[in-house]
Amino acid sequence: TSALYGFIRSIKKLINDFSPKYFICVFDGPDSRASRQTLYSDYKMHRKKAPDDLYPQFDLALNYCSFAGIPTLRLEGVEADDTMATIATWAKKKDFETYICTSDKDLMQMVDDKTFVLNAHKNNELFDEKRVEEFFGIEPKQLLDYLAIVGDKSDNIPGIEGFGPKTATTLLKEF
Repeated sequence: TSALYGFIRSIKKLINDFSPKYFICVFDGPDSRASRQTLYSDYKMHRKKAPDDLYPQFDLALNYCSFAGIPTLRLEGVEADDTMATIATWAKKKDFETYICTSDKDLMQMVDDKTFVLNAHKNNELFDEKRVEEFFGIEPKQLLDYLAIVGDKSDNIPGIEGFGPKTATTLLKEF
């Protein structure tokens, strides 16, 4: 139950620390990798299978949200980060400030004047545009290009051979 405990603890801390007017929990949908594996067959293929006792905790987390009155989204064939990015894009059009709670660096590309990232695993560290630039050395809107150049080990995406973070940052700052 350690994942479930951590999940509930993180949610309670977010609510206590920020008192959000709106709050939604987003989960990977069933078969969420399929569309990306169609494009790139090795997508996330290097990851080890999660421990068997983790999977029932996902359902318990959904149950917890239901009991706590927290709305959830879990879309078939869609990864949670895609759903969160879609919500943030919609919210920005409605002139809402949005805080994406994640430890996934990919979502840093969403950060702008209305969208922020909170890393619940790092005591709710807040990433605004300035913090993203301090952390990566580039603007949030450049993160997609940065990851295309250096690759993304967590998703098993290769980068351009011979190009590391320093070269990528230098190129993106210049061009």
